[in-house]
Amino acid sequence: MFLVIFIAGCVERYYPEEDDLKKGTLVINAHLTDQPGEQIIEISRSVGLTSPSFDPQSGSFAEVIREDGELRTFSEFNPGYYKADLDDSFLQTGMSYMLHVTTPDGFEYESGMDKLRPVPAIDSLYYLVEHNSYASETDSVSGIRFYVDFTYDDEAYDYIRWDLTETYEFHNPDMEGFILDVDFKMKELPDTSNYRTCYITNDLITIHSMSLGILDFGIYIKKPFTFVPNIQQEQKLHHKYSLLVKQYSLGEEAFHYWNELKKTSQEQGFLFDRQPAILKSNIHNVNDEDELVLGFFSMASVSEKRAFAIKPEGMDLSFYEWYCFPVPRGPGGFLTKEDLPLYYARGWMDGEPSFGLINKHCVDCREYKNSTHIMPDFW
Repeated sequence: MFLVIFIAGCVERYYPEEDDLKKGTLVINAHLTDQPGEQIIEISRSVGLTSPSFDPQSGSFAEVIREDGELRTFSEFNPGYYKADLDDSFLQTGMSYMLHVTTPDGFEYESGMDKLRPVPAIDSLYYLVEHNSYASETDSVSGIRFYVDFTYDDEAYDYIRWDLTETYEFHNPDMEGFILDVDFKMKELPDTSNYRTCYITNDLITIHSMSLGILDFGIYIKKPFTFVPNIQQEQKLHHKYSLLVKQYSLGEEAFHYWNELKKTSQEQGFLFDRQPAILKSNIHNVNDEDELVLGFFSMASVSEKRAFAIKPEGMDLSFYEWYCFPVPRGPGGFLTKEDLPLYYARGWMDGEPSFGLINKHCVDCREYKNSTHIMPDFW
């Protein structure tokens, strides 16, 4: 039998002293959902509280315990990453859960209890063409912004948070590609090596969250998300753009945690160019309350919806003609085998051919971060 104690209040921001900025602080991130299947807990040690490096804590024992004593054990499958297959019978809306971790040195850590709350369904997800001004009106750029509608009709919906993932189609220019290979021979790239169409997927890092206590029951419309500018070189809106929105239920403590994390990221842009604020965790050392622990444990129900924008109207979606265009250069220095391979292309401008050295991504779009030539199933 487990005693469930709920403590309301805000997550405290902690500004560490120099002595606290040390290596080896335990970091546990466990954000689990009501979706059956494989779920993951990350356990690591800080390389310094201002460092983003991941130093895995291997050999730990991790389990999630339900308020009635039912539990699931997580097994390490990669250094610092622990997984378990959670089924519907374990993930019960309305019940509370806690995290228990034992590190290889025998120290025990526990989280507070967190209730698995219901989440409203996403009624609709759509975009509008907008113009966004930055420093001045002359800096205005066209683009799109997605909005979500949902129905607030249950007092059990306390707080919600959204995760956004974008996918867009990217095209390289239609040029003849060549490779100066390690054997010092110039060869034409075959079609299988000249990847011109790719699909790029990015998790958007902006944190969106909301307290529903300020709303009246009914349909909430036009919750805005991040603006997507129409930038020629990026091509995000030139062909086909997709946004996947995941909507999570939160308790008060988790809501304040994500809200404070949002403030910290806005103040510092995720770059620790000044002494950072460290968020207090809801995880603690069972035998040493004064030990600093980072990270958070939460349970959340989730609903999701995907929407597409295909060549939105009212914007210049023309291709940037100078993108990757091969410009002839003067004679270079002596090449060694270590300099190879090098990539070249032949392009055309105003009916005239041009041949020159290019970057590899100009003939192989898979080189872009988070890019693949394999079309997604949902495309």
